[in-house]
Amino acid sequence: KPAKAVTPTPQETRPVIHRDTPRRRPEDDAGWDEVSDWYGEYQTSGRSDHFAEVIVPGTVGLLEPRPGERILDIACGEGRLADAITNRGAAVTGIDASPTLIDLATKRKLNGGRFAVGDARKLDEMPEDLRAEPFDAATCVMALMNINPISDVLEGASKLLRPGGRFVAVLLHPAFRSPARSSWGWEGERASRQKQYRRVDAYLSAAAEPIIMNPGEVASGKKPVQTLTHHRPLEHYVKAFGAAGLMIDDLEEWPSRRRSEPGPRADEENRARREIPMFLCVRAVKA
Repeated sequence: KPAKAVTPTPQETRPVIHRDTPRRRPEDDAGWDEVSDWYGEYQTSGRSDHFAEVIVPGTVGLLEPRPGERILDIACGEGRLADAITNRGAAVTGIDASPTLIDLATKRKLNGGRFAVGDARKLDEMPEDLRAEPFDAATCVMALMNINPISDVLEGASKLLRPGGRFVAVLLHPAFRSPARSSWGWEGERASRQKQYRRVDAYLSAAAEPIIMNPGEVASGKKPVQTLTHHRPLEHYVKAFGAAGLMIDDLEEWPSRRRSEPGPRADEENRARREIPMFLCVRAVKA
């Protein structure tokens, strides 16, 4: 006899999602100081077009800094975002785990900029004079996916924000740009008629992947610069924001603005690049 059909319960049809943050490993605590020389030079050389054309202007646009506001820049790096924010008349306090990057940020001598070495997961250990008053807003740009766990960062930021204070975070889009889990592909035989698509091999499970930050330079024979990137599904971020008392009120998805060199695939590459976002920007408000 044919097997009797069994209708699965709603619970059985739900995907299995591991919500626990992976155990912290020694390399999670290393910070970016070991790659800070490369990163600082990269940011100040004009080669980081994603930051110049997409990330910095997009962050400032969603943050909407106002003259006189106090803004905390978490994982501030060499101060590029802080520079743009202080140009709007706001004061910026930047914190980063890398002494080298903090030194570069300090050397910018920004009007209203103050910088200190510190762990983004331990914001309550910032110097007392830097956290004596609540902040009007906070940012964490292209860093949450390099930090584990993110709950410590979000809860620490929430405690330092005034009620109604804004928090803006930018990260690689977890649905489309997860390292080692997504890639570009082509279908069709004739180059002029091919379609480019984004392939996603895994999404719901959390993972940590070593990433080569300078693949172009490595191809030319230079030493690889490696960091650790944590993939988390979008719901992980949403729940972590909510648990920290940060209510998401806006979200933007940003594509790369690069354009391909002329060729038979150029138009299709540009089309696909515009359609599949590279970055995710989230704005939240402290409840």
